[in-house]
Amino acid sequence: MIKKEKLRMKGWTDEEIIKAEHSLETELKHDAHFSKIVFWTSLVIVVIANILVSLMLIPFLIVLNKTILYSIVVILAGVMGFLYTFLIRDIGHLDRKHHVLAGIIIPLIALANVVVMVVASNQFIKDVQAENGPHSPWLTGIVFAVVFIIPYLIDLSRGRLRSS
Repeated sequence: MIKKEKLRMKGWTDEEIIKAEHSLETELKHDAHFSKIVFWTSLVIVVIANILVSLMLIPFLIVLNKTILYSIVVILAGVMGFLYTFLIRDIGHLDRKHHVLAGIIIPLIALANVVVMVVASNQFIKDVQAENGPHSPWLTGIVFAVVFIIPYLIDLSRGRLRSS
Protein backbone atom coordinates (compact mmCIF):
# COMPACT_ATOMS: atom_id res chain seq x y z
CA MET A 1 0.00 0.00 0.00
CA ILE A 2 1.02 3.57 -0.57
CA LYS A 3 2.03 5.49 2.56
CA LYS A 4 -0.75 8.06 2.06
CA GLU A 5 -3.33 5.30 2.01
CA LYS A 6 -1.91 3.83 5.20
CA LEU A 7 -2.12 7.21 6.87
CA ARG A 8 -5.72 7.67 5.71
CA MET A 9 -6.58 4.24 7.12
CA LYS A 10 -5.17 5.41 10.46
CA GLY A 11 -7.51 8.39 10.41
CA TRP A 12 -5.28 11.14 8.98
CA THR A 13 -6.99 13.81 6.92
CA ASP A 14 -5.65 14.95 3.54
CA GLU A 15 -4.70 18.28 5.12
CA GLU A 16 -2.66 16.54 7.85
CA ILE A 17 -0.89 14.37 5.27
CA ILE A 18 0.01 17.40 3.11
CA LYS A 19 1.26 19.28 6.18
CA ALA A 20 3.41 16.29 7.23
CA GLU A 21 4.85 15.94 3.71
CA HIS A 22 5.69 19.62 3.62
CA SER A 23 7.41 19.43 7.01
CA LEU A 24 9.52 16.48 5.89
CA GLU A 25 10.50 18.15 2.61
CA THR A 26 11.50 21.36 4.40
CA GLU A 27 13.57 19.39 6.90
CA LEU A 28 15.39 17.54 4.10
CA LYS A 29 16.22 20.84 2.37
CA HIS A 30 17.64 22.22 5.63
CA ASP A 31 19.63 19.03 6.22
CA ALA A 32 21.09 19.18 2.71
CA HIS A 33 22.04 22.85 3.14
CA PHE A 34 23.64 22.17 6.52
CA SER A 35 25.52 19.18 5.08
CA LYS A 36 26.99 21.39 2.34
CA ILE A 37 28.16 23.92 4.94
CA VAL A 38 29.77 21.14 6.97
CA PHE A 39 31.33 19.73 3.78
CA TRP A 40 32.96 23.02 2.75
CA THR A 41 34.09 23.72 6.32
CA SER A 42 35.66 20.26 6.47
CA LEU A 43 37.48 20.91 3.21
CA VAL A 44 38.88 24.18 4.57
CA ILE A 45 40.00 22.40 7.75
CA VAL A 46 41.70 19.65 5.74
CA VAL A 47 43.48 22.20 3.52
CA ILE A 48 44.76 24.08 6.59
CA ALA A 49 45.83 20.80 8.20
CA ASN A 50 47.65 19.84 4.98
CA ILE A 51 49.53 23.14 5.04
CA LEU A 52 50.51 22.55 8.67
CA VAL A 53 51.67 19.00 7.90
CA SER A 54 53.68 20.30 4.96
CA LEU A 55 55.32 22.85 7.23
CA MET A 56 56.08 20.11 9.75
CA LEU A 57 57.89 18.18 7.02
CA ILE A 58 60.50 20.88 6.46
CA PRO A 59 62.84 19.88 9.33
CA PHE A 60 62.52 16.22 8.33
CA LEU A 61 63.29 17.06 4.72
CA ILE A 62 66.45 18.86 5.77
CA VAL A 63 67.97 16.19 8.01
CA LEU A 64 66.59 12.78 7.07
CA ASN A 65 67.62 10.36 4.37
CA LYS A 66 65.10 9.21 1.79
CA THR A 67 63.99 5.95 3.44
CA ILE A 68 63.14 7.50 6.79
CA LEU A 69 61.74 10.61 5.15
CA TYR A 70 59.33 8.66 2.94
CA SER A 71 58.29 6.56 5.95
CA ILE A 72 57.36 9.76 7.79
CA VAL A 73 55.62 11.15 4.69
CA VAL A 74 53.58 7.94 4.39
CA ILE A 75 52.60 8.03 8.08
CA LEU A 76 51.62 11.72 8.01
CA ALA A 77 49.70 11.32 4.74
CA GLY A 78 47.89 8.25 6.07
CA VAL A 79 46.87 10.04 9.27
CA MET A 80 45.67 13.06 7.29
CA GLY A 81 43.85 10.78 4.85
CA PHE A 82 42.01 8.99 7.65
CA LEU A 83 41.07 12.33 9.22
CA TYR A 84 39.80 13.58 5.87
CA THR A 85 37.81 10.39 5.25
CA PHE A 86 36.32 10.55 8.75
CA LEU A 87 35.18 14.13 8.21
CA ILE A 88 33.73 13.57 4.75
CA ARG A 89 32.17 10.13 5.31
CA ASP A 90 29.84 11.18 8.09
CA ILE A 91 28.32 14.13 6.25
CA GLY A 92 24.92 13.10 4.95
CA HIS A 93 22.95 14.48 2.02
CA LEU A 94 25.94 15.07 -0.25
CA ASP A 95 25.71 14.66 -3.98
CA ARG A 96 28.15 12.50 -5.92
CA LYS A 97 29.66 15.68 -7.39
CA HIS A 98 30.74 16.76 -3.90
CA HIS A 99 32.57 13.47 -3.34
CA VAL A 100 34.20 13.63 -6.77
CA LEU A 101 35.20 17.26 -6.15
CA ALA A 102 36.67 16.38 -2.77
CA GLY A 103 38.44 13.35 -4.21
CA ILE A 104 40.19 15.50 -6.82
CA ILE A 105 40.78 18.89 -5.21
CA ILE A 106 42.14 17.83 -1.82
CA PRO A 107 44.85 15.48 -3.18
CA LEU A 108 45.88 18.17 -5.68
CA ILE A 109 46.17 20.73 -2.89
CA ALA A 110 48.10 18.22 -0.78
CA LEU A 111 50.43 17.55 -3.72
CA ALA A 112 51.00 21.27 -4.29
CA ASN A 113 51.67 21.92 -0.58
CA VAL A 114 54.24 19.17 -0.31
CA VAL A 115 55.95 20.12 -3.59
CA VAL A 116 56.30 23.73 -2.42
CA MET A 117 57.67 22.65 0.97
CA VAL A 118 60.19 20.24 -0.60
CA VAL A 119 61.39 22.97 -2.98
CA ALA A 120 61.74 25.34 0.00
CA SER A 121 63.63 22.76 2.06
CA ASN A 122 65.89 21.92 -0.90
CA GLN A 123 66.76 25.61 -1.15
CA PHE A 124 67.50 25.66 2.58
CA ILE A 125 69.67 22.52 2.24
CA LYS A 126 71.58 24.25 -0.55
CA ASP A 127 71.93 27.54 1.36
CA VAL A 128 73.29 25.95 4.57
CA GLN A 129 75.26 23.33 2.64
CA ALA A 130 73.75 20.50 4.69
CA GLU A 131 75.13 16.99 4.32
CA ASN A 132 71.75 15.72 3.19
CA GLY A 133 71.10 16.04 -0.55
CA PRO A 134 68.00 17.58 -2.08
CA HIS A 135 64.82 15.54 -2.36
CA SER A 136 62.57 15.11 -5.37
CA PRO A 137 59.62 17.49 -4.86
CA TRP A 138 57.35 15.64 -7.29
CA LEU A 139 58.08 12.17 -5.96
CA THR A 140 57.58 13.30 -2.36
CA GLY A 141 54.37 15.14 -3.29
CA ILE A 142 52.98 12.23 -5.27
CA VAL A 143 53.75 9.77 -2.46
CA PHE A 144 51.98 12.10 -0.01
CA ALA A 145 48.94 12.63 -2.28
CA VAL A 146 48.54 8.93 -3.15
CA VAL A 147 48.80 7.75 0.46
CA PHE A 148 46.53 10.61 1.53
CA ILE A 149 43.71 9.56 -0.82
CA ILE A 150 43.97 5.79 -0.21
CA PRO A 151 41.75 5.78 2.95
CA TYR A 152 39.10 7.75 1.06
CA LEU A 153 39.19 5.33 -1.90
CA ILE A 154 39.01 2.33 0.45
CA ASP A 155 36.00 3.88 2.16
CA LEU A 156 34.31 4.54 -1.19
CA SER A 157 34.90 0.98 -2.37
CA ARG A 158 33.61 -0.46 0.92
CA GLY A 159 30.50 1.69 0.59
CA ARG A 160 29.90 0.40 -2.94
CA LEU A 161 30.36 -3.17 -1.78
CA ARG A 162 27.83 -2.68 1.04
CA SER A 163 25.26 -1.14 -1.28
CA SER A 164 25.59 -3.97 -3.86
